[in-house]
Formats: sequence, structure tokens, C-alpha cells
Amino acid sequence: MEQSEEREREQLPTTIRAFFQRLYRDPRYVLLDKVERFGRERLAFMETSTLLSPTGEVRGQAHLTQEYMHNGRPDGDRPYGEDSILDYLIRNRSGDTVELGDEDLTALRDESWQYYVRRNFCFLLEDYYQAREDAEHNLGICDLIDRSAAGDAAKWSYLRWWPWIERDRAIAQAMSDLAQGEAEEAATGLYRAQRTIEQFGEKHADQYGEEEGEDLCGHMRQHISVLVDLLRRDKDLPVSLEEQFDQAAAEGNRAEMDRIRGEMIRRAVDVGDEME
Repeated sequence: MEQSEEREREQLPTTIRAFFQRLYRDPRYVLLDKVERFGRERLAFMETSTLLSPTGEVRGQAHLTQEYMHNGRPDGDRPYGEDSILDYLIRNRSGDTVELGDEDLTALRDESWQYYVRRNFCFLLEDYYQAREDAEHNLGICDLIDRSAAGDAAKWSYLRWWPWIERDRAIAQAMSDLAQGEAEEAATGLYRAQRTIEQFGEKHADQYGEEEGEDLCGHMRQHISVLVDLLRRDKDLPVSLEEQFDQAAAEGNRAEMDRIRGEMIRRAVDVGDEME
């Protein structure tokens, strides 16, 4: 491990580290170690599998030691010569409506699960760059399936998890921003994620209403809110301008809205000047 990475990990407050340990520890998968073999870094982990009898009765559990690649497709495969099934389908299925068969949907489901497991490991390792990459990969799968000609039920079996993936993407991006000293960007990104998850829940309220269980979108927003509170206390995370604007709008404070709008414009101009 490089010294710069070690320093970043030492700077992470214990409250936030404990939060990630609770949020991203899946009891089915236990991260054992990072290993290097043939010049490629891998993540060694133990997977717990339930053993069933031919009639479906639980007979016990098996603990399997496995490895995922730290980069690229987790299992190291290159399906059809591409980096992933998602890349293959994007390159080979064009058009506004994508044709996906049952075999494609199964392959995408298996691939998304691999990226989900590794994403959890990356949060535990405080590797926020790879965690964000893995979340964005699975968001890409959701987008592809949403554009497909699959039936509504098949689509929803994937899309219902979109808020979960977006939560992880936003958290990983925010932690990367903080590591670069970009606290305002981190605050803005987390607030936007909360709003988009809320809007997603409103758009799909009927589908979620037909399911039993907890309010997924509400829980994802709550997780982000808890992290924001921890970051504001431990890392001096500011309140984003967008959140300030919405608060002023809710209070009907037009003078404050004008002030914040002016500050947004000024910052946008400053960013544009820096990019020239």
C-alpha cells in the first residue's frame, strides 16, 4: 500500500469508518485479503452458500474461498472479447429500443451481482474510485435494460434497485471529492442524489406500493443523510448552495433566493474561466 493511500485512510474519522463497516458488510461475503498474483491484484474472500436437499430442505452451509480481480470484470472473464457483458451488448445492440433475450438478462444479472459484491469490498477498503466505477457499471446495466424491449416485470426486477446503486455512486463520488479537498462538490453531489432518489421513488410509487417490505428510496435517502451529518460534524462539510436555495424557496424568502442564485452564477462563471 502506498504511503499516500495510508495517510488518506488514517484521516478518515472513526465514526465514518464505522458507518461504512455497518453499511457495506454483507454477511454472505467476508473479505479476507488483497493479494497479487502474476502481476495482477485480486481480492480474496469467503462466500457462504446454503446447501439444500433435492426437496428444498436446508442441509447446512458451505464456506467457499474465492477471488475477484481488483480491476476490470470481477471474475477476470472477457465475454465475447469485451471487458464485460454490458460493453458487449452496448457495442452490438444499437437503436433506441434494445433487444435483450432471457440469456442476456441472466448474464447481466450475474454480472451486476459480481460488481455489487466487489463494490462493497471497495468501500470497506476505502477504495472509493473503484467503488464508484462499479456503481456506474451497474447503473449502466439499469439504463440498458430500461431501454430494452423486455417486459415491465423483467425491467422492474432490475430498476427497483436503482436507488441503492445511486446511493453508492454518490457516496463514493463524495468521498473522492473530499479526498481532493472539494467539500462543496461533495455536498452538492450528495444533495442531488437525495433529490433524484426521491424523484425516482415518486415516479415508481405504484410499483413500490405493490411490494411488501421497507421503503427502499426512503432508506437510501436516510443513509445519505446520516453520512452528511457525520461529515458535517467530522469533516466540516458545508451546506450546498442547491440545498440552501431549496430551503429559501420552501420558506418563500425571495431575497435569499436571489442572493444564492447570484452566487451560483458567479461560481459557474469562475469554473468556466478556469477551464479556458
